[in-house]
Amino acid sequence: MDKIVQIETRRVDKPTCCRLPDSVPVAKGDYCIIEYTQGTQDYGRLISFVESAGLFRMTVTGKVLRKVTEEDWKVIQDNCSRKEEAFRIAQEKIKQHGLPMKLLDVEYSFDRCRLTFYYWAEKRIDFRRLVRDLASVFNCRIEMRQIGLRDEARVKGGCGLCGRILCCSLWLREFESITMRMVKNQKLPLDLNKITGPCGRLLCCLSFEDIYYQEKGESK
Repeated sequence: MDKIVQIETRRVDKPTCCRLPDSVPVAKGDYCIIEYTQGTQDYGRLISFVESAGLFRMTVTGKVLRKVTEEDWKVIQDNCSRKEEAFRIAQEKIKQHGLPMKLLDVEYSFDRCRLTFYYWAEKRIDFRRLVRDLASVFNCRIEMRQIGLRDEARVKGGCGLCGRILCCSLWLREFESITMRMVKNQKLPLDLNKITGPCGRLLCCLSFEDIYYQEKGESK
């Protein structure tokens, strides 16, 4: 019987649920090629096996075809080498159309049938003409994905105040709501330079020990 697994394809996208046939030897942490129900192919890292109890909450959208091979890595590297040009062309098109949006990243699917542009904007944007222009240039399906400022830090990466790689870029997959209450509970200085990350938002790590500080405060 096929297993259900979660595949992380992009850092800013939610994991994809896929069927894993018993005949495909893939372990947790392996990179693999997946095929979506629409027929397009992509690649990603297997991050977890879904327990039977959680299946009712999952929507299976693809199937694992194989573990990534040396030939597959060559294709992936070639796709990555094309990103810079795609980014430059898209920026030029955005400027031509006068759209108030900030382009953050570009990703090709494994089979290059889909090109996804990640951007930030303060409000919704009508980019239909931009999409038509980009589709005529790249001759593939174009997707525009609006992401937040915290996602921008995740995409760009970097180091936090602690001197370590940003949690959002390294391992954090979902953002929690961070509030000033957490800052006050932990008796941290109300200096924005010390409690905000590169994204300009309150540090995600404030939530890591929040329960401890809540319990400590209630026990007094």
